[in-house]
Amino acid sequence: MSEELKSILDNVIYLDIETTGLDETSSEIIEIGAIKFKDNTITTFETLIRPRGRVPIGIYNLCTGLSKEELYSAPSLGNVRESLSQFLEDLPLICHNGNFEKKFFRYHLPQIKNTIMDSMELAAILEPYHKEYNLNALVKTVTDMNKNEIHRGLDDSINTLKVVNSLLCRLWSSEEKKGKKRTLYENINKYYPYLKKWSWNKHLLKPPFFIYDDYDYVSYKDKKENETFLEPLKIDYKKYEELLKDEKIWNNGGDFGYTYRKNQLEFSKKIRENYEKGERIFIEAPTGSGKTFAYVIIAAIGTYLNSLKKRKDDASFIISTNTKELQNQLIERDIPNILKKLCLYDKLKFGAMKGKANYICIERLNKCDRLEGDEEGNLALLFLRRLAEKGEYGDIENISYFIVKRFNLERYFKDVTCDSDSCNLEKCIKPCYLRKRYNELPTENITVINHSLLACWPYTEKKKINHLIIDEGHNLMEKCYDFFAEEFTSSEFLESLDMIDKGHPNIIGLLLNLNASFGFRETIEKDKIMYLVNEIIVNLNILMNDFRSMRLVSGEYDFNTEFFIPRDDLKTMTKCLQPEISALKESIYPLYKMLNTYVSNIVLDDEVTGDNDYKNINDYIIKLKGTFDMLDKFLEASTFFAKVLEIDKEYDEFRLKTVPLNVGELVNEHMLKDVKSTTFLSATLRIENSFNRIKKHLGQEKANDFLIPPVFDLKKQTKIFALTDMGRYDDANYIKRISNFIYETSKKLSGHVLVLFNNNIRRNGVYEELEMLTRGSKIEVHTNKKSINILNDKNRQAIILGTKGFFEGIDVPGDGLSCVMLDKLPNHSPEYPILRAVTTYQHKMYQDFNYPQLCIKVKQIYGRLVRSTFDYGYFIILDPGENQYTLRNLQRDLGGPVIESTTSLKVLEGMESDYNNWKKRNLNIMIKKLQREKKDIGVEFEGESKKHKMFWELEGVENGVYSFKNINYELKGKL
Repeated sequence: MSEELKSILDNVIYLDIETTGLDETSSEIIEIGAIKFKDNTITTFETLIRPRGRVPIGIYNLCTGLSKEELYSAPSLGNVRESLSQFLEDLPLICHNGNFEKKFFRYHLPQIKNTIMDSMELAAILEPYHKEYNLNALVKTVTDMNKNEIHRGLDDSINTLKVVNSLLCRLWSSEEKKGKKRTLYENINKYYPYLKKWSWNKHLLKPPFFIYDDYDYVSYKDKKENETFLEPLKIDYKKYEELLKDEKIWNNGGDFGYTYRKNQLEFSKKIRENYEKGERIFIEAPTGSGKTFAYVIIAAIGTYLNSLKKRKDDASFIISTNTKELQNQLIERDIPNILKKLCLYDKLKFGAMKGKANYICIERLNKCDRLEGDEEGNLALLFLRRLAEKGEYGDIENISYFIVKRFNLERYFKDVTCDSDSCNLEKCIKPCYLRKRYNELPTENITVINHSLLACWPYTEKKKINHLIIDEGHNLMEKCYDFFAEEFTSSEFLESLDMIDKGHPNIIGLLLNLNASFGFRETIEKDKIMYLVNEIIVNLNILMNDFRSMRLVSGEYDFNTEFFIPRDDLKTMTKCLQPEISALKESIYPLYKMLNTYVSNIVLDDEVTGDNDYKNINDYIIKLKGTFDMLDKFLEASTFFAKVLEIDKEYDEFRLKTVPLNVGELVNEHMLKDVKSTTFLSATLRIENSFNRIKKHLGQEKANDFLIPPVFDLKKQTKIFALTDMGRYDDANYIKRISNFIYETSKKLSGHVLVLFNNNIRRNGVYEELEMLTRGSKIEVHTNKKSINILNDKNRQAIILGTKGFFEGIDVPGDGLSCVMLDKLPNHSPEYPILRAVTTYQHKMYQDFNYPQLCIKVKQIYGRLVRSTFDYGYFIILDPGENQYTLRNLQRDLGGPVIESTTSLKVLEGMESDYNNWKKRNLNIMIKKLQREKKDIGVEFEGESKKHKMFWELEGVENGVYSFKNINYELKGKL
């Protein structure tokens, strides 16, 4: 194979290592593969390395073809050091994610001093718009090779070689095609002084007489899409939701496993009627009802028909979601797929919109001094400029997580993203992605946003919200408190004070410029300004020192309290803090007054429209006055607000929040004012079998409501247990006890377990325990959300440990997920500041405030278990608490079986029987379906099983006896 390979770069080595884990201090190198190009001669190096310790079972699954026997008969690391050093010589090593190899070599092979060049870094600079930069993703994107990464040393080294070749070919081809005046190589050497010695720089210059045809696997397409061939169909769009009956539309192309559901049609109809009548409605659509499908079809057809009629106001829908993941899922998958089926993909426009701070500002980027001082800054600057230069990209949330970490971009985001106050989209002339999206809004038919942006929609002048669908609307119950709160953050305020003399441009400099442009009408006393700034900083430091001396933070959590009604032992302390906060507030006013007086005396009554210096200073003064008013409001006792003091556990900052208790008025004023129609959707809107709680909380008592019947038979498909022998969550041995139970459950179920936690500390404690318990077994333990896909692999036994980010958006139908556990019921602490304010000022009981949010969260968690008619399993509450009233209410609201309070031993005893019965039921359903359709079971069974995400396999047929297997459960019989 090596004889067929070519490298654009000579005198380099492409190298890859495989390891037993990610941490170099606790993991070992178990394979090294490399391919060397030296003076046009090719040689390879490949060896396994015998580990001294345990190899996690997941590594054998990850590294294709790797066996335990082969690995443990390999030479030790000490025995390969010499031959490896001889092979490497002093040539530069090209590795994908080179920092990984660098840290492992530094720890395990410190004698290897070769320069390491990171091909992931090259890919990010050359093509900064990709969402993924792992080797597998780049092979599929920049080459025409149809292969997957197998995580073996030599094979991955060869893939790295081909990716580097492809990246360089694509760069040079693009530069030639576009006829650029200056190449990337020339740009770097002219504008990026710290990158002249960057390891990749000299390789960006195309060699003379270069022949592209030598690299025939290179793909020159900017974007590769998996196109599904669709037959042209004539569709009567006036049928709206009735089109859901037409399976010919939805099965066109063969990529949907579509089944018509009457309930889906009914609530799709409700959405349409609500939209046409201009009303508001709450719809609870249970898991499996096809919620997204139902509302997207109405939004798509409604906007299309109204655009034909030139009804501009009714040809636009806003869809609000809770998270970035849901937003991306709608934009990248759900909406385009449905539009293509409806033959509307080329007729409608859709896109996502976010707050201004999510977008790179070219002007601020080019003025950011922090990016000009070293190689790291120059690399970040080059990456961000190339990403945003044409205005086609620039959403920082779409930058790959690994690239954000690789270039340390989070350090600079605040300095290079759009500033809400100073950003003028109407006058901006830069090639800005935000401005592009802003200008697309008026003609866009479907715009997807998140709930926090909906709460302060800043683009009204460009797009008025007329028709609104709020998906995952249950999140508004708690999040509205955050949306409408006013918050003073000490660290952010210190940063704004730095703008006075250190900003780019700084406020004093702007004042001097403004004064000069108006004929020096004022004498700017810089020393006096800085004296006032220092007075504020002194008062901030006094407060922080007070917090430390009071020892308000204890343990591993941030401190928080309701400021005016704290618990008894804090009352004296918060009373002492009031004059200190007041002193901070009063020290802000003189600075505001001085700056405001300067500006007033400089401009007098003259016209200042269009003066950027004036606008920037004025915006700063307004923010300063806003901070003063915010602190003033915080110090004013009120029964309509919770006043919350929060202190960072490391004493890095403190926060003062004024949180409104009656959010319903604010929802109507800030979210829904002038909106024609609003649909609230979720699988979990009802509390105590009623919509009344959420409707009252959000000020929507007059809204309609509609309940879709359950799609699944939860009483037959699931069992719910509340364990009585694990102890309370704060017991010393709680983590050890639940870890043992999780491990025993996973052994019985061969993994496929999701355990959810209310905080990271307990999750981390259980992870450490399980790491020890699973050593030497086939069970893997993961905490990353991306690891969810492992559950779908029947050959891997995985436990996934997640926190609140896993409560929603986890969708694993079939055999992949068969047990969900919850560490404890998500009760609020009695000291939760908003709870104290509500119970004190509004005279509500603890349960009246606590239960609604608890109910919604537990319903969401329970909903992870059953996503299809073939799903089944246990939902286990490890610490159900001591309130039987709460458990009885949950039993009613979950709509499932009786919650059985029992011991862990009894749960484990009945597990095998229950799960075998569920598996047997699913097998019978599939067999009967195939028999009913008169299909050959021997031929069609495997496809039917895969379609429903089942692990059932047909092992064979002998003398009319069929042998079926589902992991460790086998059934035989005649059909």
